[in-house]
Amino acid sequence: MILKYLFIFCIFSIIGWFLELIYRALKSKKIINPGFMNGCVVPLYGFGAVILDLLCNILCKMDFRYKTVAIFILGLILLSILELIAGVILLKIFKLRLWDYSSYDFNFKGYICLQYSLIWGFLTLIFYNFVFPYLDNIIKVLIYNRICLILFGVFVGIFSIDFYASVLLSNRVKKYSKNINQIINLENLKLDLNKKVKEKKVLNMLFPYLITNKFFKDKNKNT
Repeated sequence: MILKYLFIFCIFSIIGWFLELIYRALKSKKIINPGFMNGCVVPLYGFGAVILDLLCNILCKMDFRYKTVAIFILGLILLSILELIAGVILLKIFKLRLWDYSSYDFNFKGYICLQYSLIWGFLTLIFYNFVFPYLDNIIKVLIYNRICLILFGVFVGIFSIDFYASVLLSNRVKKYSKNINQIINLENLKLDLNKKVKEKKVLNMLFPYLITNKFFKDKNKNT
């Protein structure tokens, strides 16, 4: 059971990264690595998929009218709460803003807003109808495949190193934020820094850790 949800977390963290990358590229016409970490993962989607799988496992065993409506509403609420918790943790602990819905109608302190909560609801319906029915069989195939298990182990190792490096970077961000008494929007900063980098531009767009880390390291030395 634990291995199953670890696989789900890893798979959907990667899928979420690609979705965010494409969405942000279409919206802003710029390519930037989304999220808190340097690698091709957005853990928020991994946690969201685990929550949705648990929810769907409960609801699929129940027979009642308006199940589709219930799934939509519950998914909307649960994923919005997850997004709220993640936003509060990043802001209060690391002094980071990875998203800000303050300009949207019906938002709560910029952490969540009605528009994106509705999107979470629709994604829940897609998950329930088109992913959940096949997910257990897919995970079983992966778990019993030796190569997949090896790749999974490699992924976990890389993820752990990336997470550690991202926390170190966040601590530098927090120190700099405290020094200037200002909340840092990390993704806007990554875009600004990338404009100043002439060599390996695409590489820096996708994996901006080095230039971002160097920026805060230098700034903290000078403050």
